[in-house]
Amino acid sequence: MKNNPLWVLVFLWATLFILQSCGSAKPTVSKPPTQPGKPGAERPKNEPMDTIRWTSPGQPKPPIGNDKPAPGNTTAPGQTYQIGLLLPFLSNQFDGTTVPEKSRLAVQFYGGAQLALKKLSEEDRLTLVVDLYDTQASDADFQTVMNGSRFDKPQVYIGPIRSSHVSLLAARTRANRKILVSPESPNEDLTAQNPGFLQFNPSLRSHCEAITRDIRRTHRPEQVVLVCKQKEVERLSYFQNQNAALGGSRFTELVVPDATTNFDNANLASYLRAGRTTVFVLPSWSSQDFVMAFLRKLRAVKGSASVEVYGMPQWLGYENIEPEFYSALNVKIPTPTFIDYQSPEVMEFQQAFYEAYGTLPDEDAFNGYDVTLFTGKMLRKYGLSFPEKISREQFRGLRTRFQFSPVYKDGNPDTNAGRYDYLENKFVFILKFQNGRFVPSTE
Repeated sequence: MKNNPLWVLVFLWATLFILQSCGSAKPTVSKPPTQPGKPGAERPKNEPMDTIRWTSPGQPKPPIGNDKPAPGNTTAPGQTYQIGLLLPFLSNQFDGTTVPEKSRLAVQFYGGAQLALKKLSEEDRLTLVVDLYDTQASDADFQTVMNGSRFDKPQVYIGPIRSSHVSLLAARTRANRKILVSPESPNEDLTAQNPGFLQFNPSLRSHCEAITRDIRRTHRPEQVVLVCKQKEVERLSYFQNQNAALGGSRFTELVVPDATTNFDNANLASYLRAGRTTVFVLPSWSSQDFVMAFLRKLRAVKGSASVEVYGMPQWLGYENIEPEFYSALNVKIPTPTFIDYQSPEVMEFQQAFYEAYGTLPDEDAFNGYDVTLFTGKMLRKYGLSFPEKISREQFRGLRTRFQFSPVYKDGNPDTNAGRYDYLENKFVFILKFQNGRFVPSTE
């Protein structure tokens, strides 16, 4: 991506000054580096990039109704919270002429987070002090960032993005009893016995459980066939365990050799029955050719039989599967995110983003907005005890929804005396193919 003032100046530093002109949010910013990507004399190497103080608007609009706090609100008047925002800007890769393409995620996420902070200041009258850290790319560089003298100042951290960085910070925040909001990584093995850890991106287990619940709403277990390669067989337990929890017989399993490139030797027709729908679940994504081979074979043998196929989120990025396969086979796909670009709220955000930064938001900007806004609202409502209360909350963002539940490594809360390992957002959309595109099948 070529150098562009909107990217280098607006997103990394000048966005802070743009927001000053809004009147209700007055950020205080440390002096930026003298050149993009090179540390200036005013900022020691491992200190936060920027410090932003979001204060209450001078003349806030009165709330509707009385001015009493909501039940459970533990936020004291004038309470200030320290937030650490950790993103891979990769400033050490700037050469003064080109912004690294890999910095785009951080730049967009930061832009969305800025708009959320502005909204929290104006509407929730919440005071946040935000320190911005460039996590860089390597674990060694991130460890150096964590060794900074001010790194332990925040009470809540949002980020980082890289899984290994999340694991490093999770160990730190668990020891210091801080709150860590992980906005991106869906891995299940990043931390344990860490009640202040919030995983915003649903894991593979959550996707499989969501598929199973969606199937069982309308189909019996004997109608379901799980299909995968031998190396993927461990994934099937996620479906079988959730199905067992719902009651009924086990799903049928069709496991093929890892070297399988077609389904000529698989008798898919044997699973079809007249007068009923057969549901195939394919928890595969590493090979588009393998997925296409299955869809082609199933379409060839199904005749007039009724079928449904559940895939994985990665299928949404496949380019070589003709839409007619999705339609003919009633393909459904789970995904943690769905942006309705026709909704007034999304169009309003796009307009605000464009007016602030001169470019359109991508999914990372929506993610930064949703995660930051939700975290701020939970702080406003419950204070720093919000992880203990978050399971009772349901929040609808622009890109996704948040429905958090405790995660127990062995899956059994009884054997852990109620001590969970961390909290995970379990919400997953199930998309169906309709009128040439994928849309939510249920709300």
